[in-house]
Amino acid sequence: MSEETNPSPEEQNSEEQPELSPDELMAQQFAQESYGSETEEEDRIEKSKFSILLDVPLDVIVEIGSTQMPLEEVLKLNPNSVVELNRFIHEPVDLKVNGKVIAKGELYTVKNNFGLKITHVVTPEERLKILEG
Repeated sequence: MSEETNPSPEEQNSEEQPELSPDELMAQQFAQESYGSETEEEDRIEKSKFSILLDVPLDVIVEIGSTQMPLEEVLKLNPNSVVELNRFIHEPVDLKVNGKVIAKGELYTVKNNFGLKITHVVTPEERLKILEG
């Protein structure tokens, strides 16, 4: 005699839904949290609305460090001045989107340009919360 077990709701959901990309996951969660959609049609419409935002350009800045200086020192800056920053040479740098840190990484060179190798990034859910605030 064999025993049949019913899959848990989590197992059923994982079998029914394809794995989503981070962008699709963010769009889905944004639609659910912001609008509280209840039907599949509403979900599709809300995802479609959010997908429009995926092409909106954002300011992305890699910040290697910062410092504070009195106005007098700023006025004395010249081409040979050295400004000491608050970071060590091999310390990870911040990747900011619209002024908010969403990742950290290491500086690299890419075809004679600076690049950033991401070593830590916040989850898509955290990114949405950070960028909403």
